[in-house]
Amino acid sequence: MGARTVAIDIGTASVRVVEVELGSGKDPREGATLHAFGEVAVPAGVVRDRTIHEPSALADVVREAFAKAKPSTKTVTIGLGHPSIVVREVDIPAQPMPEIRQSLAFQVQDQLPMAADEAILDFYPTHEFDSQSGPTLRGLLIAAPKALVRDAIEVTEKAGLAVSVVDHSAFGLCRDLVRGPMLGSNVAIVDIGAETTTVVIAQSGVPRLVRAIPQAAGDATKAIALALKGAGADAEMVKREIGMDMNVHPERRGLAEAAAHSLNPLIEAVRNTLVYFASSNPGGAVERVVLTGGGSQLRGLGQSLASATRLPVMLGEPLAGMNLGKKVDATQLQGRESSLAVAVGLGMRSAK
Repeated sequence: MGARTVAIDIGTASVRVVEVELGSGKDPREGATLHAFGEVAVPAGVVRDRTIHEPSALADVVREAFAKAKPSTKTVTIGLGHPSIVVREVDIPAQPMPEIRQSLAFQVQDQLPMAADEAILDFYPTHEFDSQSGPTLRGLLIAAPKALVRDAIEVTEKAGLAVSVVDHSAFGLCRDLVRGPMLGSNVAIVDIGAETTTVVIAQSGVPRLVRAIPQAAGDATKAIALALKGAGADAEMVKREIGMDMNVHPERRGLAEAAAHSLNPLIEAVRNTLVYFASSNPGGAVERVVLTGGGSQLRGLGQSLASATRLPVMLGEPLAGMNLGKKVDATQLQGRESSLAVAVGLGMRSAK
């Protein structure tokens, strides 16, 4: 039996609970088992502008999702991916990790957009090298506003659960999707949610850049709703049917154009992120883009992103190579696979 982790992905549109058991091979993520899964939609207004506005209502959703999943423990890992969380590559003097964490606020206080005492800080080392000042560690600095972390923990505890780890959603994406054949290439994961898009660039399986973009699939829903002009149609349903596909019936082309126009800033932000990384890492440019998240299957989006970045774009497979436990009904997962990468990756945390 491998290690099991219960993970909760709290999003704007839904809450997902999974229980993952790692495999026993060289890479324990391969052959992992999904033992539990539960998902419940978040009522409109409970989470707005990426902020929790109704903690009690959200706690009820978490409790319901947990009850659907029926995992084996109430001790959980939760993920955060809010745009206010700073993730930045920094160099610091090489030391043991306990000493790094004790001195991190002093080391990086000049690189933070907030006061160090208002943030929870961590450091994810990626490699060590010799600099003029001696052995140096390069890695990702993570700085999360204390209030943001506190609110997420309080909601989870209101649901009757105990939080053991607060992780960044981007690391969950990387753990789940950058394994197997993906380990040998430079990959950009683009996870498109309802209000936020997360971009993670990994080299040989190691995350090098994380960016949260405040544009996402919900922008297309809003644009289509405006274009419908009160016609009574469900904008979300229309978005799923036509997306950005200009080959639809001429009567609906205006709706596709509205969706495409609303998502142009997102596509441009992703392209600019990849250009920035390539210019900062000569010889290490991204070779492919992997799409995940609820908005990843929007018609026409992959083609538009491939055209803008001039890179191959593929849909991620969060459950590739995984086994399903006896409690998991495969039909529950159909059509939801692209939305599971964060939760499953959080559940694979002890693999890294």
